Amino acid sequence: MQLKDPIYGLRILSDYRKLRKTLEKRVKQPDLELIKRSFQFANRAHREQKRLSGEPYIIHPLAVATNLADWGLDNHTVAAGLLHDVVEDTAFGEENIQSEFGPEIHSLVKAVTKISTVKKDRARAMGLAGPEIKRLKEREAAENIRLMLLATARDVRVILIKLADKLHNMRTLQFQKAEKVERIANEVLQIYAPIAGRLGMFRVKSELEDLAFMRLNSEAYREIAEGLKQSRGELEDFLETVRKILKRRLSEIKIEARIDGRAKHMYSIHQKMINQDKHLGQIYDLRGIRIIVDEIKDCYGALGIVHTLWTPIHGRFKDYIATPKVNGYQSLHTTVLGPDGKPLEIQIRTKDMDERAEHGIAAHWLYKSSLDGAERHRWLERLTGLTEVGGDSGEFIEDLKQELDSDEVYVFTPKGDIIDLPVGSSVLDFAFRIHTQVGLRCKGAKVNDRMVPLRTELKSGDRVEIITEKNPNPSPNWLRYLQSPRAAQKLRAYFRKQEDEQDESKEEESLNLEGLTEKHLNNISELRIRRAKTADPRRVPIEVAGAKDIPVRYAGCCTPVPGDRIVGFVTRGRGVTIHRVDCPNLAAETHEKDRMIQVRWEGLTEKYPVQIDIHARDRQGLYLDLVGEITKTHTNILKAEAELPRTAGDLMRARFLIEIEHVDHLRDIIDSVMAVPGVVSVERMQDTKKKHPV
Repeated sequence: MQLKDPIYGLRILSDYRKLRKTLEKRVKQPDLELIKRSFQFANRAHREQKRLSGEPYIIHPLAVATNLADWGLDNHTVAAGLLHDVVEDTAFGEENIQSEFGPEIHSLVKAVTKISTVKKDRARAMGLAGPEIKRLKEREAAENIRLMLLATARDVRVILIKLADKLHNMRTLQFQKAEKVERIANEVLQIYAPIAGRLGMFRVKSELEDLAFMRLNSEAYREIAEGLKQSRGELEDFLETVRKILKRRLSEIKIEARIDGRAKHMYSIHQKMINQDKHLGQIYDLRGIRIIVDEIKDCYGALGIVHTLWTPIHGRFKDYIATPKVNGYQSLHTTVLGPDGKPLEIQIRTKDMDERAEHGIAAHWLYKSSLDGAERHRWLERLTGLTEVGGDSGEFIEDLKQELDSDEVYVFTPKGDIIDLPVGSSVLDFAFRIHTQVGLRCKGAKVNDRMVPLRTELKSGDRVEIITEKNPNPSPNWLRYLQSPRAAQKLRAYFRKQEDEQDESKEEESLNLEGLTEKHLNNISELRIRRAKTADPRRVPIEVAGAKDIPVRYAGCCTPVPGDRIVGFVTRGRGVTIHRVDCPNLAAETHEKDRMIQVRWEGLTEKYPVQIDIHARDRQGLYLDLVGEITKTHTNILKAEAELPRTAGDLMRARFLIEIEHVDHLRDIIDSVMAVPGVVSVERMQDTKKKHPV
C-alpha cells in the first residue's frame, strides 16, 4: 500500500483496521484475505481521487464496507462495498472486477453502478438549456432507482449496498453545494429512508431521516436537540424508576430481562409535533421502555406484569409477534398510564427479535449465509414489481413514493391466508393483489360474507372473497378506487394496451398533427378526420377544440378519467394526448405552450338527473345511512323523499333524484346503496310512472 500523505495514510490504515475488527466481530466466517485484496484494489483504483472534503476517496468505500460488515452481511457483499465505485469513477472496467474477484462480486458491483449521466458541457453541446438539463437529470435519477430495484429483485444485497452508500454520503453531506444538499436530502427522506424502514432496518432508517432533517430544517432540528438536552436529566430519572419497578416484578416470576430506554428519533418527534400540533413537552412517546427477554413465552409474561402494574390505554396494544409486520418485524407494543399518570410506551421482544428490528432484512446473514427465497419479504417483491409495468419516470417515482409512504392493513382470503395492503385499500386492490386477471375480471366482492361495492375500504381482520366474470371488463372509473400503486399500474397498462391495439388498427387512417395548434384546428371541417369507435363503449369521448372526431390517446403519467379537468397536448405523429391539467409532466412542457389545446369530456359539462327507488327494512338511522352512501360516491342529491311503512313488516320506500355523469357512476351508486344493511332492492325510474330494474 502506497499512502502518499502521512496524515491521511494513518487515517486510511485506521479505517481499514476498523473494518477488519467489525468483520471479525459481526460476520460469520470472515474472509480477511478477500477483504484485504478488495481494499488494495480499490485503493489503487481511487489513488488519485479526493472527496469534496479533501480526504482521499478511499475513505468512502471503507466506510460503506464497514457499514455492511456491521450489519452482519457476507464477505462478498463487504468486498463489493469496497469496490462499488470503481467501475463508475475510475479507469477500471467491469472486466477487471470479473477477472479479479469472480462473477458474484462483479454482479453486485455492476448492479450498483449508475447509468451514465449527462454532464453540463456535453448537454449544452447537444443544445440543451438549464431547465432541460434539470429534467434530464431527474429522469436519469428515476431510471437509476428503477434499475436498482430491478437488480434488487434478483439479489437483495444490491439495495443494502446502496443504503450503506447513502448513509455515509449523508454523514458527509455538508461538503456539497446547497442545491445538491436539498435534492439529496429530499431523495433520502422520500425514497431511501422509507425503503430502509420497509426492510425492517429501523436503526438505518432513523439515522437517514435525522441526517436529512438536519440538512433540510436545521433550525427545527437544533430546537428539538436543545429541548431534549435540557430535559435529559428528568427523563433519565423517570426511566430509572420504571426500570427498577419492572426488574423487581419480573424477577419475582423468574424472567431475565434487559430494560432499555428507547432511542430518541429527532425526525419522528418533529413529525408528531406537526401532526398533533403540540410542543416538545407534550410529546409523551419520548418516554419509551424496551424490555428484551430470552423466549417468546417471556414476552407475554412480561406483558402481564406491565398491565398489572399500570393501566393499559384502550386501543394502544399491538401484537406483532402473532402477526408480524410485512418486513418481518416482531414485538409487543403497549401504552400504559405510567407511575406519574402520563402515557408510557413499552415494547417487549426477544433478543433475536431485537436484532432483527435493528438490522431488518440484513439480520438474516447473522444466522444464515443468505436470504432464502421463502423468506423474501412480500413487500420487497411488491416494490420491485413496480418496475415491471410500463410508464414514464415521473409516474414510476410517484407510485414508488406512495408505496413507501403507506401503512398496512391485514386481511384474509377465504382460505385464511393473510394479505397485506396499504391503508385505505379497496376490495379492488385486494383483487389485483391476488392476480392481475382476478382484478381485471372482478365484478363484485364479499367482505365478511356481505356483498359490498368495489370501492369498499378494507380494515384489518376483514375476510374478502372476489367474484369474477369470464372476460376482463374493467372501467376507467376503477382508478379512483385503487390505493395500491402496483394495482393502478396494472390497470393503466391494460388501458394502454387497449389504446395501442386501437392505434394499430387505424394506423393507416391516422393523420400527423405535428405543428397544429388550436388556431389551425378551428376550421376543423377541412381536416375531414373520422375518429374510429373505441373498443370500450364506456369510454367517454373527447371533444378537441369543439370537434368530436380528432384521434386522441390518454397520458399514462396522469391517467385522466371522466370528470377530471383536462388539457390536450399535440404530439408528433400520434394526434392529441390528453393530460390532467395538474399533471407534473405537463408542467415541464410550459416552454411549448403553442402545442396545448382546449379539450373536454363530451357531455360531462352537464350531469344527468336520474331517479332511484329504494325498498328497505325500516330501522333507526336507515335514511341517514342511505344519504351517506350516496354522498360518498360524490353525487349531488337534487330531491329526496321517503314513505314510512304503514304496518309492521312492510318495507320503507325512499326515492332520490340524483345527478350522474355516466352509467358507471350510476352502477357505483347502486352498489353502494345495496350494501347498506336492510336494503332489499334499488331500482332506476325511467319516469315517474314506470320503473325499470337496473
